[in-house]
Amino acid sequence: MVLNIYANGNYGSSIFNNQFMDVFRFGGFIDNEMKDEALSNSKRINYVGGEGSFGVSFSDPIHKLFGNWGYYVDISANASGAVQFTDDLYELAFYGNKSNAGDTSFMGQTGFHSRSFKKFAAGIDNNKLKIGLSFLSFSNYNQGLVQSGYTYTDSLGSNISLDINGSQVQSNNALKHIGSGFAVDFEYRLSQELIAKDSSHSKSTTIIIGIKNIGIYVSQKNSILTTVDTTYNYSGFNVSSISSFGNSIINQQELTDSIRLISDTTQFVGLLPFEIYFHKPPTYLKKWEIIYGFRYKIQSSYRAFLYMGGNLHLASKMNISSYLAYGGYNNLQFGLALNKRFKNNLLVEINSNNLLGIFSKTQHGKAAGISLKYNFK
Repeated sequence: MVLNIYANGNYGSSIFNNQFMDVFRFGGFIDNEMKDEALSNSKRINYVGGEGSFGVSFSDPIHKLFGNWGYYVDISANASGAVQFTDDLYELAFYGNKSNAGDTSFMGQTGFHSRSFKKFAAGIDNNKLKIGLSFLSFSNYNQGLVQSGYTYTDSLGSNISLDINGSQVQSNNALKHIGSGFAVDFEYRLSQELIAKDSSHSKSTTIIIGIKNIGIYVSQKNSILTTVDTTYNYSGFNVSSISSFGNSIINQQELTDSIRLISDTTQFVGLLPFEIYFHKPPTYLKKWEIIYGFRYKIQSSYRAFLYMGGNLHLASKMNISSYLAYGGYNNLQFGLALNKRFKNNLLVEINSNNLLGIFSKTQHGKAAGISLKYNFK
């Protein structure tokens, strides 16, 4: 029987360094050098986001409920938010459209999400396969995507065209339940038996493959669904007298009619943003072992996250793992994890997927986590 109390959080960006992101967090001034450095880091699609969770789990695969199956329970609070955007949109936002005169700026596949939920999960476990059912209670569920879009500025800067096709779902109330998720979780362990050098004991090396939160989200009947599909063209305005400047340069009613924002307050039902993963944890039988893993979150402005490194068995009750990682909200990262066992019952682990980011403003994010596991023998 194992009780696990855990907390972790991370944020990062593929384009902005910590100095840039600190301005968003704490306020300040973004100078030309910071903008130029971010532009040099930009790709076709860029990412900035973060996530965090806190939870308590209890598992008992030893005492059987029926047949060879034990059980587990997991309760957690989770939050995440992220934005993905094109390099053209970044240039428009921070440099204006002057540099794009005579050219087209693309905005397609720009999107965002913001979610907060509590998760209650329970299931069965036979040390090889875990199957669980989950209920997710949301207090925030917002997401949007520009499926296609562009702006065009003619070479003289006298004509601007906008074409955009996108949608958004919005429902949030920090103090109230605004929607529910119903999901299934799977985890499978591929194992191979290893024998210690002195043949005194054996342990299996394992590759863990899993999927979380595969299911549906059902909102209350107050979600706001917004769609936009429009083409708008602005080519200046006529001046008949000096009094013409007393009117809006852009006709607001004409702009609103052209953009055709369509909003509806209703109940929203959709696919939950599920997560797939696999990883090879250390067995702690060898002095040095290879570790690696993969993680991907659907509908979360999140790239595939991959890592690879090794675990060093420092002493009978202490291990240290280091690895290089790429993806998620960030680019290249250096991770470090240290665990220490006390009296064979308590295992304490601290870790960071982006250790250098904690100390350096030139890195592109920060991450930290802690886990306390107590084994009731």
